[in-house]
Formats: sequence, structure tokens, C-alpha cells
Amino acid sequence: MLASGEKASNIVQEKLLTSGGTAIIPLQQGGPCTISLTDHGRAITSDKLNGFQYELSVFDVIVELLQHSPQGKARKGNSRGPNDKVGHGRCTSDTVVGAIAIHYFGKKTGESCFDPVFVLAAILEWVGVAKNGRGFLQLI
Repeated sequence: MLASGEKASNIVQEKLLTSGGTAIIPLQQGGPCTISLTDHGRAITSDKLNGFQYELSVFDVIVELLQHSPQGKARKGNSRGPNDKVGHGRCTSDTVVGAIAIHYFGKKTGESCFDPVFVLAAILEWVGVAKNGRGFLQLI
């Protein structure tokens, strides 16, 4: 749970530092996922993210969306379908994947984006910030 003024990025960083910089966490469907701090502790990567790394600030983008969503809950969304481009289909600004695309990557309407939500949502659950439900993410 986030205390007033606390940042999700700091919580993730602290928990990973406590774990020696690497941890194995469960994904929503139960499989294991290895996560690691990179870039001198300022970013995160995973064996499930195809070599991509994300600055820890991505967690603050997700939490900000949740804080401004009814009941602190938002659909995860999707960017893999042919109609799921930024701003369309299941990749709108009110979804987690849409918020990441727009506010973290700076994508514009109609652009394509990678969907890292299955890993990032699992991390937020692992640190105790959000519930990683089927199709949604909700602040705890």
C-alpha cells in the first residue's frame, strides 16, 4: 500500500535491493518471472520482456492512472490486436497499457507499442501496491 507522497518506483527499487537486485515472482497466470534492477538501480528488466528495460518511473505512471480511476481500478488493456493501436480498441488512455504508451513512451494516437503490462502488474502485486486481477489492476 502507498503512503501519502510515496512513489511506487521507490517501493519497487527498495524491495529489489533487499532481494539483492534480482527476484523470481509469479505472473498472474502462475508462471515464474525473473526481474532484475539494471542501469545502476534506475531501471528494471525481466526474462519475459524481450531484452527491454523500463525506468522505474513506469510504475509511477501506472499508479497515477489507478489513483485517478474509479475505485483505484483500471483495465490492463492490450496492444497486440490489429485494432489495438494507441488510442484505439483496447489501448486507450484509461487502460494500463494505454497509459504506459502515452505517458511513458510518448506514443501518439494510432501508433503501435509493446505491451509489458503482464510483468509490470505482477511486480506491483509483488511489492504490495496493487492487485493483479484477470484483466484489471487495482490499488490495494
